[in-house]
Amino acid sequence: MSDYYPTDPTELRARGTRGVMSLGAGIGLLGIETILKLPFVGMAAGGGLIVLGILGLLGKTKIDKTGGILALVGGVAMLVLKPLAFFILGTGALGLLVYGGWNLFKFVRGLKSRA
Repeated sequence: MSDYYPTDPTELRARGTRGVMSLGAGIGLLGIETILKLPFVGMAAGGGLIVLGILGLLGKTKIDKTGGILALVGGVAMLVLKPLAFFILGTGALGLLVYGGWNLFKFVRGLKSRA
């Protein structure tokens, strides 16, 4: 029933932005997970994830803080327990891909309701 009412342009832009950014981040996490399987690169990337996680925790929005927590835990786990790190990164990537796909679906549906 809500498909028949025009969508607020601000909400529509937010959904599109969240969808694209979340899909990009999910694909990036899958790429990082693949790169981390290399011996030295894995340790350096784990340290990089810790730095990115700390920067995310200093962010202003709740989404920044959530991403920071995921990156921080992934980086620490990468340096301590590799199987746990791969599980965390894979789960985070899957969550971001699903979240981004859902937002893009709602974005496209909102565009159709405006036409």
